[in-house]
Amino acid sequence: MIGSLAARYKNWRRKKVMDALVAPLPGCNFAFIGIGQHSLDNLYPVLLRLGVPVRYIYSRQLPLAQQAARLFPACTGVNDLSAILQDDTIKGVFICTKNEYQLPLVKTCLEQGKYVFVEKPGVTNYAGWEELTAHRHANRCMIAFNKRFNPVNAQFQKDFNKAFSYQARYVTGPYPEGNAVMELFCHPVDNVLQLFGPVKEYYFTVQQVNGGVQVQLLLQHARVTGTMELSTCYAWSSFADQLQCVTPARHVAIDYPGTFVVQELGYRPGGIPVDKILKRTGRAQVSNATGAVPVAANNSIWQHGYYQEVACFVEAVQQGKSPLEATPDTFEGTFRLLEAVSQGLGK
Repeated sequence: MIGSLAARYKNWRRKKVMDALVAPLPGCNFAFIGIGQHSLDNLYPVLLRLGVPVRYIYSRQLPLAQQAARLFPACTGVNDLSAILQDDTIKGVFICTKNEYQLPLVKTCLEQGKYVFVEKPGVTNYAGWEELTAHRHANRCMIAFNKRFNPVNAQFQKDFNKAFSYQARYVTGPYPEGNAVMELFCHPVDNVLQLFGPVKEYYFTVQQVNGGVQVQLLLQHARVTGTMELSTCYAWSSFADQLQCVTPARHVAIDYPGTFVVQELGYRPGGIPVDKILKRTGRAQVSNATGAVPVAANNSIWQHGYYQEVACFVEAVQQGKSPLEATPDTFEGTFRLLEAVSQGLGK
């Protein structure tokens, strides 16, 4: 009996995975621009898992493009963008390159009628965001801020809606190869704006210490106040991306991508701390995805939201949807705040 039930469950689970594969549509293919570490480690595996028909891989170095193209069936490596732009069967283009190259590539692809998935941040400053948002086909562009698809965020959305206070912390080591504000701090800034709503008022301090950037923010939203520490003054070995929020009923602490602790605050008649008097610790819910069963839902690619964002884009392209999710116009508050911090640093 148990063996039969287990077999039926495994068949159902296998069918669910196979049904998620992208069904090929005639004349609806994809191309990928970029062969960096993020592409290789996170985005390519998702495309392969979903069975997305990637027909071109572009790199300025043709041998690299040809080598990467061998990962995908019927894919060609190219170093000439016109091959992608002039192919009418290419409906969607993934762009994952250095930040300074992104906006020109996005605009070029949009002008050719392609849907575009561009890795965050997509622009280098607020003026670039304005330029992209004003494009006539901007609603066909998706800026891939993966935390918008993070399953832990979705799990605790009700708590975020009830929160009255939060603390966010994003700390890592120096980032001399790029713009830390636009390329690193964009992650947590967009995250808190998505979870807690637009910012009404904000105050911040900025410092540059020992090759790093230290930012302290106080943010006032419509119903919640929060603080943020954003820093590249630590070490890459001590990277942390954390969020804590408090509601009248409980305290939620998230260590991204998928670890969390939930502490129930308990009954407090008239503000009396019953837990202190009776020495109760309260119920706690703990989850650590990194130590869980090795299935898709506990994989870091899933926990970070990469799988969901790619699947969302591919489905939209196949169905001809517009606007897409995470279109440029939904990031105004994010880039406005990042611009203010950048100006505070004199950039």
